[in-house]
Amino acid sequence: MTIELNKIYCMDALELLKQMPDQSVDLICTSPPYNTGNKSLGYHPNSKTGDKFYDEYDDNIDEHTYYKFLFDIIKESIRVSRYTFWNMQMLSNNKDTIIRLLHDFKDNLKDVFIWEKQAVSQIIKGRMAKGYEFVFVFAKDCSMTFEYRNFPKNEYVPNIQTWFKKDAIPEHHATFPINLPRYFIQNFSKEGDLILDYFVGSGTTIIASKQLNRNYIGCDISQKYVDICLKRLAQKTMFDLMQPFVEKQEGGAIPPTDKSVGIRPTIL
Repeated sequence: MTIELNKIYCMDALELLKQMPDQSVDLICTSPPYNTGNKSLGYHPNSKTGDKFYDEYDDNIDEHTYYKFLFDIIKESIRVSRYTFWNMQMLSNNKDTIIRLLHDFKDNLKDVFIWEKQAVSQIIKGRMAKGYEFVFVFAKDCSMTFEYRNFPKNEYVPNIQTWFKKDAIPEHHATFPINLPRYFIQNFSKEGDLILDYFVGSGTTIIASKQLNRNYIGCDISQKYVDICLKRLAQKTMFDLMQPFVEKQEGGAIPPTDKSVGIRPTIL
C-alpha cells in the first residue's frame, strides 16, 4: 500500500506506521486512548454519544495489553518521525502504564509539556479536580535542545500553556483545542513539512496542519471519525485558514479586512 500525502486513512495506527520508512515524518502530534475504563471524564455539551468515548475502540483493556499497545506505537513513532508530541492525562487506570513508559523511553524523552486547562470536578469524592494534561515529547535522543525548530526570534517557547476548549464535537468526546497542535506544529516544523496523526479522531491536528501550510497524513480505525475529519476539512473557509496568522493570541497581528484578503471569505 502506498501512503499518500494529504490523505486520511481508515486503518490501524500501528499498521500505518509499519508501512512508513524511517524518519519519513517531520512531526507527530496525537493523543492516544487514555484507558478510562469507559468512564465519563465530565460534562460534554451537545454530546451525541453519551459517555462513550470512542466509536470502534474499547477504552477499557487490561494493563498489560494497554502497555504493549502504547509501547509498540511509541517505538514505531520514534523510528518514523523526528519528533512525537504525545498528549495524555494521568488517570487511575493508566497511571502505572504512563510511569512505566516514561522509564522505558527515558533515553527518548526530550521534554514534558503541561497543558493547563479548566479543572474538572471528579465524580469520585475525595479526588482533586484535574486541571492539566501532559504532552510527552519523544525523539531519537533525550537532549532537551531541539536542533530542528521554527522558534520565534527571541527563542521563547514555554513548556506550559493555558488553553480552553471553545468548540465541542458532538460525535467525539476526547478532543483537544486547536491551539495545542498549532503550537507544536508552528514551533517544531516548517512550511511544507509532513505532520502525522494516527489517532486522528475529529481531525484537529490535520486542520492545524493545513492552516499552517504543512502536509499531513491521518488515520483512525473508525470510518465515522475519518468522515468527521474530512467534513471539517471541507467546511474550512478562507478566513479560517488565515487564523494562525491574524489571531491576536497567536502573534498580535491586525485582523484582515476585505481589502487585505482580497475577497470575502467563502466556503471552500
